[in-house]
Amino acid sequence: MSEHSENDPVYDLMVDDATGDLKPKVDKILKEIFDNFDKDKDGKWNLKEIQDFATATNGRPFEDSVIEEIVESFEVDEENSLLYTGFYQMYYMQTVSEPEETLKDFKKHGYDDNLDLVSSRNQDKE
Repeated sequence: MSEHSENDPVYDLMVDDATGDLKPKVDKILKEIFDNFDKDKDGKWNLKEIQDFATATNGRPFEDSVIEEIVESFEVDEENSLLYTGFYQMYYMQTVSEPEETLKDFKKHGYDDNLDLVSSRNQDKE
């Protein structure tokens, strides 16, 4: 039941209505989440890193069909590792259509309703 309306505060928090782009704060969160799960720091997510993200976000790994959809729909390298641009594309599509779903995902990674980091629950750095 997350139909986007003109007066959707979550949409307004995340998307610049004038340009249709994600707001800088959302860009920053996506980069932080991506970097956090890029354990080998090679700038892309291999299958294990994708599944670690899925488990942290959804409580379980993605099914094979979802992995196939990600590989077919978003930017990956020749080894089917998800590039940051592909991760961004994935979240851009979700955020413009279902901003509440993106907010729910961000909360799982320690962010609050204002997109501020309140918990480093899923961050190993410290």
